[in-house]
Amino acid sequence: MPPKITNPHRVIHKKLGKEQAYGIAYTDQNKLEIDIRLTGYRYLLYLLHEHFHLKHPDWSETKVRRESSKTARFLWKMNFRYVDLS
Repeated sequence: MPPKITNPHRVIHKKLGKEQAYGIAYTDQNKLEIDIRLTGYRYLLYLLHEHFHLKHPDWSETKVRRESSKTARFLWKMNFRYVDLS
């Protein structure tokens, strides 16, 4: 059995239309916001993108985009899917 992993960030799901963004990372609060309307691959991609902003604040936007995209493609090809059972 894999080790229990606690959530390293606070994740808020809300509409981000006014902000014109799919996700926002707040490094000072260790918090990220993800647009609640995202599903499937796009949800995974933007969740990873904001996660990398928090984990690597020194990375450029280009590097964050590249790494989040590579990681999302890998996980998606491995049939990773988010299922909300609530």
